Amino acid sequence: MSNYSSEQELYPENCDEEMSILDILIVLAEQKKLIIGTVLLFTLAGLLYAFFLTEPKYSSEVQMMPLTSSVLDNGDFAVQMPGNIVGGVILSNATLDVVIDEFGLLKTRGGGSQSRITARRELEKDIKVDIDKNSVITLKVDASEPETAMKMAGFIYNKTVGTLEEMGITATVSNKDAYLEGTIKKKINEIEKKSSDGGSPKITSLLDLYTMLTQYDENRKIKDKSPMVIQLISPASLPDEKAPQGRGKIVVLSALLGLFCAVMLAFARHFWKSSDEDAATAEKKKRLRMLLRS
Repeated sequence: MSNYSSEQELYPENCDEEMSILDILIVLAEQKKLIIGTVLLFTLAGLLYAFFLTEPKYSSEVQMMPLTSSVLDNGDFAVQMPGNIVGGVILSNATLDVVIDEFGLLKTRGGGSQSRITARRELEKDIKVDIDKNSVITLKVDASEPETAMKMAGFIYNKTVGTLEEMGITATVSNKDAYLEGTIKKKINEIEKKSSDGGSPKITSLLDLYTMLTQYDENRKIKDKSPMVIQLISPASLPDEKAPQGRGKIVVLSALLGLFCAVMLAFARHFWKSSDEDAATAEKKKRLRMLLRS
C-alpha cells in the first residue's frame, strides 16, 4: 500500500493521464449503442448516395504537348507556350462558355434551365487537366454519354488550339516588329552617317533597308498565318466503359464522418446526463429550457 502511494506521489501526471484515458473509454463504452447506430446510419446514407444518386459517366482523354521554342534573334516565326498557360486557357470562362453554348448545357435534364454560372460550375467538375514532368498535358472530359465525352474533348482541344494560336501570333508579331524596327533604324542611321560624311551609301545597305521594310510590311499580314503552338499526341477516343465514380471512397468517408459525429454526440450526451448531479449545472440547464420555451 505504501509503495502504491509513493508511486502516485512520484508520478502523479502518469496517474492523471491513465485516468483520463480510462474516462474516455468508459464514456465510449457507455454510449456504444449510440455510436454504432450513428456510424451505421451514416454508412447507409453513403451507400445510398454512392449507388443511387451518383451519375455514371464516361471519360474521354486528349493528350497534347505545348511547344517550348522561343522567338529567335533574327526574328523568325516561333512561339513559346508553357503548359500552365494551356491549362489556364482550357479552364477559362471563355472556353467554358463556348462549350456550354455548343452542347446546350444551360438546359437541365428535366427540361428546365440553369444560370451560366451554375453551368460553368458543373462543367468544371467534368473537366480535368493534368501536366506531367515532361510537359505532356492530359485533358480528361466526363459526360453521361460516350459520344458526348469524345465530342466535347475534341471540341475543347480545337478551341484551345485556336485561342493559343491567336495568343502566339500576337506575341510573335510584337517580338518580330521590335526586331525589325531596331534593324531598320540602324540601317537608316548608317546610311545617313555615310551621306553626311560626303560619301554615297552602298547598294548593299540600300538593299538591306529595302528587305527590312518589306519584311516589316509582310509582318503586318502575319495574322493570316497560324503558328503551331501545340502538338497533338493522342486525339479524343470513344470510351467503351464507364469511368470509376469513387463509390468506395464515398462509403468510407461517410463511415468516418459518422464515427466523428457519433463520438462528439456521445460525449455531449454523457455530459448532459452527468450534469444533473451538480446543482449549479442543473440550475443552468433548467434556465436554458425556460429560455428555449419562452
